[in-house]
Amino acid sequence: MGFFLGATWPAMPPMAAKWIPPLERSKFIANMMASALGAALTLQACGLIIAWMGWAAVFYITGVIGLAWSILWFLIIYDSPADHPRISQEERMEIETSIREGDGAKNRKPSKVPWGQLLTSSAVWAIIVTHGMSVFGYFTISNQLPSYMKSVLHFDIKKNGFLSSLPYIGKYAMAVTSSYVADRILRSNKLSTTATRKLLTCFALTPPAIFLTILFFHGDIPSLAVTLLTASLFCNGAVTGGYLTNGLDIAPNFSGTIMGAANTLSSFGGWLSTKIVALLTENNNTFGQWRWVFLMLVFTYASGAIWFAVFGSGVRQKWNSSDIPPEETQQELKPLNSNDKEKEVLA
Repeated sequence: MGFFLGATWPAMPPMAAKWIPPLERSKFIANMMASALGAALTLQACGLIIAWMGWAAVFYITGVIGLAWSILWFLIIYDSPADHPRISQEERMEIETSIREGDGAKNRKPSKVPWGQLLTSSAVWAIIVTHGMSVFGYFTISNQLPSYMKSVLHFDIKKNGFLSSLPYIGKYAMAVTSSYVADRILRSNKLSTTATRKLLTCFALTPPAIFLTILFFHGDIPSLAVTLLTASLFCNGAVTGGYLTNGLDIAPNFSGTIMGAANTLSSFGGWLSTKIVALLTENNNTFGQWRWVFLMLVFTYASGAIWFAVFGSGVRQKWNSSDIPPEETQQELKPLNSNDKEKEVLA
């Protein structure tokens, strides 16, 4: 199941590159990749479903929902505005003009993936490594939080489901908020794309490292543990305005390739985190054992923040396009001229 689900992540950014103007992509990515909201709803619902109908019902219900979503996707989604049969000519022109102005008039995708340049780009590795560090923490909390709630904090299954969902509700709320802030900052031209992505990425990863340090000492206090875990994932939601949208900044033509590479590493990290937590909490599953889990997450979150602060970039990479002119090379996104755009659309 995870094998097939993994194909969705690298498929999303290229579609955003064709449909969404550059300075609106943070908001779109926040809603398109709303996995935190899905986790919040699932954790609450599954706690009730298990209590009322048993474990098997969880798989049947979520499977039917996934199947229904897949059918709607194939019926509604098209590769680009030019391929959509129901979009108006005016809307199509506005989308295509906005993307052309934001990404550059000449943004032809090379016939081959420039693997050498892509894999030696520090901006690409900033995204890949930071995503791996961030998602390692996310997967650890996501997969192990119910066990921690039950074994250490001693919550029953119904209460466990509700409390386990709180961090994800906070994460989604911050994802939407940070993406809105990122787009506003970029439109105002007060900060560069590089500074904006670094600011929000560091905000997404540094506070969780601080909160988990506190949990290392006081994570056996139920109210404090729930509050700090919620605050950790709340802040971590800012990744959507940070590195998660960054692939569309530096190389929109290869944003899917970058996200695929990043998600491959992070998926391995998710598998590894499960093994590490099982080893650290073997037999007793006590707070004393969980302290080392929290310390491990402090290291990963802090490392991700430092890595992106050093190597992150919002500069369009020259290998993104086969015919990008020299004057457009190594430039960051600029706010659109709305008046000029309106004239071109109406013309």
